[in-house]
Amino acid sequence: KPTLTINNPSLLPQSARNWDASLEYYFEPVGQLALGWFHKAIRDYIVSGIESGTIGTGANNGYNGEYPGWTILTSANAGTAIVQGWEFSYQQQFTFLPGFLKGLSGMLNYTLLDTHGNFPVSGSLATTVARASGQIAGFVPRTANASLSWRQGKFSARILSNYASTFLTSYSATATYRNLYRVKRNLVNLGFAYQVRPSVNLTLDIDNLNNVPQMRYRGTPDQVEYFNYPGTTITVGVNGRF
Repeated sequence: KPTLTINNPSLLPQSARNWDASLEYYFEPVGQLALGWFHKAIRDYIVSGIESGTIGTGANNGYNGEYPGWTILTSANAGTAIVQGWEFSYQQQFTFLPGFLKGLSGMLNYTLLDTHGNFPVSGSLATTVARASGQIAGFVPRTANASLSWRQGKFSARILSNYASTFLTSYSATATYRNLYRVKRNLVNLGFAYQVRPSVNLTLDIDNLNNVPQMRYRGTPDQVEYFNYPGTTITVGVNGRF
């Protein structure tokens, strides 16, 4: 069934009440361990894909006679979204290691989200349904980053791994089979730098070293909407300060 998406000029801004708590521990040589908890209550959460009627026929249908019978989709403030979770991070410089290994340093962080809220169902703002973790658009349930860096004299190198779990990118109030998800990805990036002089650096960056594909699906994983191998990108640059 054809649809027409229009803007809603009456949208209210989202507002949130946040609670945050963290515990941090610093240690030698140059290290930090941190654990954090957060809770966010988002009011007037903006939901897209709300069905708000059907376009009529005739020259005076509001669209110069075009799009007769099309379903109108718009955005609306609907329900409250609750987001809470934990954050863990660790970083350290390994200066206690022997020889050239003294130049190593590492970083690791991990975020765990739990989300829930009440949102419209079957295109009606008057009827809502509870949504659990992983069913609220825009929030990634699991993310993680890990990196290992090395510096020796004028030369430095870094490898970074980034992970994001499958998450909902677009929520449909009319039918769950229209929900759009982005499939989990684990990207690996590599970078090198050489200091020619204090004000000039040469760089070499290799993004998506493992050539991870981009994939989205609607409703269920077997209904693939988008699949692409973006390839590996190599960038050579010169950075200067004058």
